[in-house]
Amino acid sequence: MTTVTPPVLEHTCEVGLRANDFDWAGHLNNSVYPQLLETGRWEWGLAHGADARGGTQVAVVLQLHLDYLQAVDWDPVGRLVVRTSLVDRTAYSFTLAQDVELPDGTKVARGRVRLGLMDRDTKRVHRVDLSAMLAGAGDTA
Repeated sequence: MTTVTPPVLEHTCEVGLRANDFDWAGHLNNSVYPQLLETGRWEWGLAHGADARGGTQVAVVLQLHLDYLQAVDWDPVGRLVVRTSLVDRTAYSFTLAQDVELPDGTKVARGRVRLGLMDRDTKRVHRVDLSAMLAGAGDTA
């Protein structure tokens, strides 16, 4: 296993909240957090030249760990920040660390997502090649 030192390939994006993202208690519903992480992963990939919309290779979630750190109170037009960075890679998977923050920088959730690559048509697993992304980030590993 090759370990990548953070913050390699880091990306930050803002995600808007909607009224239906909140539960009856007035908190951001726990089911919204994985969606925030997914948005962060898409934005991360696009920012680093990995656009899966036109190809047959897609990233699939192999493992998701999510820690809820603090409640997000009702704000139907609020925004959260998702920070995503590459923290690990192997021949057949890569792991992203993701933080969800309030605009003031307060962390409200922390996630780690391990992903693999699969051909959407054949369902075959592919080796993970991040060399073009890493070269753009100055990593020669």
